[in-house]
Amino acid sequence: MRCLFLSLVALVCLPLLAVGQDASEGRKKETGAKRSMSLADFEGLAFQHNPTLARATARIQAAKGRQFQAGRYPNPVIGYHATEVGNRGTSGQQGGFVSQRFITAGKLKLDQEIASKAIDEAHFLFHGQEQRVLSDVRIRFYETLVAQRRVELTKELARIGDELVQATEKLLQGRLGTDNDLLQAEIRADESRILLDNARNEHQEAWRRLLAVVGKPRLKMVAVSGDLVGKIPKLDWDACYETVLSSNPQLNAAQARVDRASVVIRRARREPIPNVDFIVSMRHNNITGSDNANVQLGIPLPVFDRNKGNISAAEAEWIAAKKDAERIELHIQDHLATAYRRYANARQQVERYGTRMVPRAKKSLALVTGGYEKGQVQYLTLLTAQQTYLQVNMSYLESLREFRTSMALINAQLFSGSLK
Repeated sequence: MRCLFLSLVALVCLPLLAVGQDASEGRKKETGAKRSMSLADFEGLAFQHNPTLARATARIQAAKGRQFQAGRYPNPVIGYHATEVGNRGTSGQQGGFVSQRFITAGKLKLDQEIASKAIDEAHFLFHGQEQRVLSDVRIRFYETLVAQRRVELTKELARIGDELVQATEKLLQGRLGTDNDLLQAEIRADESRILLDNARNEHQEAWRRLLAVVGKPRLKMVAVSGDLVGKIPKLDWDACYETVLSSNPQLNAAQARVDRASVVIRRARREPIPNVDFIVSMRHNNITGSDNANVQLGIPLPVFDRNKGNISAAEAEWIAAKKDAERIELHIQDHLATAYRRYANARQQVERYGTRMVPRAKKSLALVTGGYEKGQVQYLTLLTAQQTYLQVNMSYLESLREFRTSMALINAQLFSGSLK
């Protein structure tokens, strides 16, 4: 009996010690894969295949096209000109003309400057989208890694449950156990199978969500390899605040909109300055046989429309853009407060689980198992110790997932939701 229960303890303890280690051969057999993929592999795939990055790049190109177009002069107009047709039985005066509108007061330059601010905004939005993609890949990678480890834990739990049923049957045959012990062992074994099935379904879900953000939804499932524990950095609020707000693409894009609104005001104020329409025409006078040239110059008089409404609207838009930039900064700080709380909670939980609770649960299980061998401990006490050990390890995994998620958000300046 001693050998039997020592083997059961080994079945419980040894697999659960692999929470912070790389993917094992058992995982490779579980997924049927020939290799594993790291976080860097998924990041590389995302930069190649995530459609939102291509869309953001296309928006930059569209903004550049609008800037180019904003600096173009109006096309000249050419036409046919005839007057006094039929006079004295002749075809009158026949000829052609060319007209050109000249844009004054540097309006085209201002139009290009407005468009250049839109390019700046598109660049910042692109960098923000890069951060979103990286953040989502990292978060979902660690969710998949945690789900993979959870499958390992519940698989071992199911195996242990089956072994305990067999062990209890032998104890019952030797009159060292009771019928209730066997019933309890069978119930626990069935519960373990349910947990294993749920863990496998959660693993499938996590993998599919990872592939969605990567942009390769039909990629065959493989094991993911990574270190969940690693170094546990200690960040204070000031450091996180600096990380999130320093050169934040969302704030930079908002400032670009403020700058654009400022140029729009200048452009609106230049609008009343008249443009110049210049027309040159050449005609042959069939009555006199002479050739004539006409030159015409025209400008609109800003008497009724001095663009005051558009100037007032542009000034209001500038105020709105400026206040929106302030709102975004406050929103980021509000979001950061939540992310930092999640980070701080997860960090202390990871440290406490890893250094205190998991080792103590392991030691408790070993003590209870030894007492059970000697007939000093009831079977239910052994099951309770095993359940506690598993629950502690599951909670440890969840804390690691929360820690990695909050760290990914802070490092990505709180950007996430790349597919929204």
